[in-house]
Amino acid sequence: MVAIALAIAACSGKVTSPGSAEPPGAPAGGGQGGSVGPTPSEPPPPPPPPPYAAISASASASKVKDLLTGLPLDDEELGLARSGRAGLRTLIDRWMGTPAFEAKMFEFYKAAFQQTQLDSADLDEQLRLDSANVNRADQKRMLDSVEESFARTASALVAERRPFTDTVTTRRFALNLPLMTTLAYMDAAPRNDLGRPVTAGFWLMNKYGGAMFKMQMVTGADAVTGVVTPIPLAETLDPAHPNFMRWTFAQPDPARYPACAEPVVVMGTRAIERVYGGLFGSRDACQGAPPAPSAFTDADWTTWRMVTVRPPAAGEERTAFWDLAKLRDPATTELVLATPRIGFLTTLAFFANWPTNPSNSYRVATNQALIVALGRSFDDRSTTVQVSETSVDDSHITPGTVCFFCHQTLDPMRDFYKQTYSISYFQQLDTANKKNPIPAEGVFNVDGVEVRGRGVEAFAQAIAGHPRFATAWALKLCQLANAAPCLPDDPELLRVATVFRNAGHDFRTLVRELFSSPLVTYAEKTATTDKDGTVIGIARREQFCARLGNRLGINDVCNLRGASRLPKTATAARNLSLGIAGSSYARADESPVTPHDPNLFFSSAVEKLCGLLAPQLVEAAAGRWKVAARDAAITDFVSLVMGVPPADERAGALRAILNKHHDAAIAAKEKPAEALRSTFVLACSSAPTVSSGL
Repeated sequence: MVAIALAIAACSGKVTSPGSAEPPGAPAGGGQGGSVGPTPSEPPPPPPPPPYAAISASASASKVKDLLTGLPLDDEELGLARSGRAGLRTLIDRWMGTPAFEAKMFEFYKAAFQQTQLDSADLDEQLRLDSANVNRADQKRMLDSVEESFARTASALVAERRPFTDTVTTRRFALNLPLMTTLAYMDAAPRNDLGRPVTAGFWLMNKYGGAMFKMQMVTGADAVTGVVTPIPLAETLDPAHPNFMRWTFAQPDPARYPACAEPVVVMGTRAIERVYGGLFGSRDACQGAPPAPSAFTDADWTTWRMVTVRPPAAGEERTAFWDLAKLRDPATTELVLATPRIGFLTTLAFFANWPTNPSNSYRVATNQALIVALGRSFDDRSTTVQVSETSVDDSHITPGTVCFFCHQTLDPMRDFYKQTYSISYFQQLDTANKKNPIPAEGVFNVDGVEVRGRGVEAFAQAIAGHPRFATAWALKLCQLANAAPCLPDDPELLRVATVFRNAGHDFRTLVRELFSSPLVTYAEKTATTDKDGTVIGIARREQFCARLGNRLGINDVCNLRGASRLPKTATAARNLSLGIAGSSYARADESPVTPHDPNLFFSSAVEKLCGLLAPQLVEAAAGRWKVAARDAAITDFVSLVMGVPPADERAGALRAILNKHHDAAIAAKEKPAEALRSTFVLACSSAPTVSSGL
C-alpha cells in the first residue's frame, strides 16, 4: 500500500519543458505582453499515511508471554488473547504467578539496577580477595553472590507487594552467609580515600588488643610425636577460648619453599584483613603454605534470607564478621553495622561497577544512580556534559562553558555519597580533612525538584520521592519489551506510569498495565509507533537463551551462568551464544544498549547453537524426539520451539514448510535421524523462534 501511494504521488504534478520553470505566481507565457493563463494551482497535498497495521493477537500475545516467561503460547491462551486487552491482562496475571516469570524478572533486575558486567578483579578494591590469595572457586562464587544479591532483594520486595520505590530506600537485603560476613568485615576494617586503613575505625581490632591484636598460624603438630591435631575453627573464632585467633596451616612444599617459622604471626590492621581471608582458607602470610578448606559450605553460598542492615543503638555492639555460628543461624535477620547500606545504590556490585577516584569524586556513582532510578543523566548529548572529566581546573568550570552546568548541578549531589563513604567505599571517617572538607549539606536537584540533606539516605529518599520515578520504570520495561525506546511524552506511556504511581508503585501493576498496552502489543497506534513505526526485533542473547532453555526444559542451555546440564557442549554453547547480541548498559547512557537488528554474526551463531543442540534432543538416548514419531516431533517444533500454537492460522503453513524440508533431506539421502535434526535446526533458527513480535 505504501508503494502504491508513493507511485500515485510520483505521477502527480505539472510537467514543464527543461528551462521553462517560472517563479511561483508569474503569469503563464513568461514575458511582458504574454497571454495570461489560469493561475497555477497549489502543490497537491502529500498523500495520507497508510492505515495503521496492527500485529495479530497471536503475535502480540506470544511476544508478551515470551518476554514474561520464555514459554510458548498455547491454544487456550490464544483464545483468551483474541478476546482483547482484558483477556491479555488476565493472562499476564496468570503468567506472573509462575516460576518462569520470577526467573525472567530476576535477570531484568540484575541488569536494570546495574549489578552485573563485573569480574572478580572489580571486587578487589573493596574485598581484596585476590591479594589474599583466596581460591578462585570462592572468588567466582563471591562474584556471583554480589551480582545476584540485589536482584533477589528486588524479587522479595515485589513478592511482598512493597512499593517499588523501596528498591531505592530499603535497608533489607537478600544475603547469604559469605555476604553477611563481607559486609560486617568492611564495617570493621574501614579505609580512607587513599585506600589506607583508618585504625581508629577498626573496632574489632581495638576491642581485642588494638595494635597488639594478632592472628597466629600454627601447624598443630605435637612437639614430641609430630602428630598434627588441627584446631577446630569454632575454637579459633571463639574469643573466650584459649585458641582464639590461632589458625591451623600446613607447611609449604619443602622442595619449593623453606619451612615457615612457627607460629606465623600477623599483627594489627593487617591481622584483621588476614582473618577475613582466612575464612576462605587463605594462609598467604606464610609463603607457599597451601590453602586450608574454606569455612563456607555449599549450603552457605546457596542459602539466602532477607537481612536488615541497621546502625547500632546507643551502647550496642556491632556484628562481628567472624561470628559464623551466629550469622549462620536462620534466626539472625539483622546486621548491626555503622556503615549504611541503603537500596541498590550502595551495594557491593554497584560500587564495583562505578568506582571513583579523587578527581572524579563520586560523580559517576551519583550519575549512574540517577540513571537507574529516574532515567536522568548528565551527558553531552543535550545541555550537559559527561561525568568522566578528570580535572576541575578554573577553565574547566568557567561559567558559560559546556562543563559548567554539570558541575553546578551534579557536584552538590555527589556530596551525599561523600558524606557517607570514603572514595574506596568504606565508612566515611575522615571528617576533619581540612584539605578536602566534607560539606555539611548535599543538594539534590533534578527536573526542578530540590531536596537538601546529609548522607546517602537523604539522597535515596529524594530519588524515591521524585515524580519521575514511575515514568522512568515504565520506560525501562518498554525498552525491554521492544528493544527500542518509547517516547517519554507518549500519552499512553504517561497513562501507564500514572496507573503505576496511583497503585502505590506496585511493580506487578506496572507489568500488567504496560504489557497489555498497545505500546507493547502494537494493537493500536500510539505516538511512539506514529513516530518510529512497529519494531520487530531479534531475541537478544539473554532472551533467546532463556527462551530455548525454558521451552526445551534445559537449565542454562547456553551455559551463561556455568550451570548447564549438557557438559559435553557447555563451553561451545557459551562461545556460540556470545555471537548473539546481548543487552548491556554503558556509563552515562540513560537507556541500555538493546540491539534489535539481525546480522551475519547473529544468524550464524543461532544456527550453529541450534545445530549443537540437535544431536542431544533428536534421536538421542535421552532426547525427547524420535524418528519413529516424526509427525509428532514436527508438530512440537512448530508449537514448542517456534512458539506458534496449533490454533494459530500460521501453524499449518509452518508444519508444511518443515515437512517439505524433512522430505527434501530424505530425498538427498540423509539418514532419517540427520533429516529430523536438520528440521529441528530449521525450526530453531527460524524467524518466529529468533524474533520478538512475529
